[in-house]
Amino acid sequence: MRLGVLVLHYFMMIRFLLPILIWLSAALPALAQAVEARSDHFVLISEAPVDAAALLSDLEQFRLAVMADLGLQPDADEPPLRLNIIRDLDVFAAISPGGITAAIYRQSAAGNDIVIGYSEDPEALLGNALDPGGLRLVLRHEFVHHILEMHYPRKLPIWLGEGLAEYYATFEQTQDGQSRFGRALPEQDLLSDTRTWLPMRTVIESMARYPDFRTIPAPSEFWAQRLYYGQSWALAHFIMDRPDGLARIHRFVDRWHPATDSEDSFEQEFGLRYDRLEAEVRQEFSGRANDLQGRPIPGLLQRLTSRTPTADDIALNHLRLILSHGRDSRQNAHLIERLRAQVGRPDREPSLDQQFAEALWHWKAGDWTAADMIIADILARDPAHPAALKLNVKSAYRAMAERQTDQARWIAAEDAAIQALASQPHDAELHLFRVAATAPINNRLPEAARASLDWLIKEQTHLRMPSLSMMMVPALIYEKRFDHAEHVLDFAERWTIRPTDQRVIDNLRANVDAQRAAQVSAAP
Repeated sequence: MRLGVLVLHYFMMIRFLLPILIWLSAALPALAQAVEARSDHFVLISEAPVDAAALLSDLEQFRLAVMADLGLQPDADEPPLRLNIIRDLDVFAAISPGGITAAIYRQSAAGNDIVIGYSEDPEALLGNALDPGGLRLVLRHEFVHHILEMHYPRKLPIWLGEGLAEYYATFEQTQDGQSRFGRALPEQDLLSDTRTWLPMRTVIESMARYPDFRTIPAPSEFWAQRLYYGQSWALAHFIMDRPDGLARIHRFVDRWHPATDSEDSFEQEFGLRYDRLEAEVRQEFSGRANDLQGRPIPGLLQRLTSRTPTADDIALNHLRLILSHGRDSRQNAHLIERLRAQVGRPDREPSLDQQFAEALWHWKAGDWTAADMIIADILARDPAHPAALKLNVKSAYRAMAERQTDQARWIAAEDAAIQALASQPHDAELHLFRVAATAPINNRLPEAARASLDWLIKEQTHLRMPSLSMMMVPALIYEKRFDHAEHVLDFAERWTIRPTDQRVIDNLRANVDAQRAAQVSAAP
């Protein structure tokens, strides 16, 4: 009898422990290969075995070289960019835009991330994450997107952003400390194919969105996408090789309007119609070494710390990525619950970053009450938390917009903007909300709000945030700055994606025209 009980206990124990043992057998080798590392400007968490020191050293040098070549000044207060190499393809799919992609750059109020999905299947699209050369190129490409989004004064067309990312990704450092950019990648071999390139109009007019690669005549969608990237690289090379090339493309973008012919604007700036442009770009691609000398690189990697992340660290990072960048969907909600169950409830208080990611998820899902409660808790712990202060402004503005006759909501929204601007005086979004949340007095803005409007005009904010900048237009109407209001709307229209954007622009144009006409009729 006692033997039977012991056998039963043994059987039950094995039955209970077997799933844990199986999980450990899979997890422990993975954790042994995983690495978490930090340098001056990057934080890496990789679930695949990579040389963290080599990758981060390369990115630190690359950052200095690209910023110098574009003439951009680094921001000393900018938080480190997070780099993530993940095995869980469900998590990657939850934050990916879909289509043919193995790596993405994602921005949100909770922070910015480069995410690379990794598969151990060498035949899979994501199977080359462990190739040091390929991984270095992918990280450089995505990091250029980060530089352009964070530091560049203009909103750039999609093709130019991708072209510059490809152009700079082949960075090389010469023995005398110079930087070189622009070498052709193997995938640019498609450009020498005898088949017809994508029409230059298709490439150049992709301003705010990618072309639909499924509708482009090509052997495959992937082939068409790679050709688009290759032609974007070739066009970026063509522009960067000309004096004031980027300044010229800025003038082209500023001048071009969806209702006009982009070819006319391009010819006005570069002296070429699209057919001749294609011929010249083809000739340049096939006839030279594709190198450009840059500036000296002034520094090297200064600091590196690393450790092996735990299973909880990896699960928490997956949870943070979905909360920060994932879509509000039932499938993603199930993923979040799975990860929460895997991590369990930690005994320690959640970090401010974790809390803010939760607040952002509720905000995107439309659960304003839950988001506001978490924001209040964050600000109670850290009254100067910049992201929480900004989300608090957006929440107050949303409440004001819901009930514009409630004066208390206007005051709350303006107070929230003033509080956030006290610690972030150069944040354009906060100035926009300050202007939009300030009620006019006798059809004029109060002096402090007018100062924010003047700052926005001086900084040409519409060039970086064309959709948000439409919040300026009512204030510009109050201030009788009708020409600038039209300028803001013209630029915003170049970047419209949704039909609702165009309807807002049309309504604002009608208001500008009506108020301008009223002023003319009232003039003596």
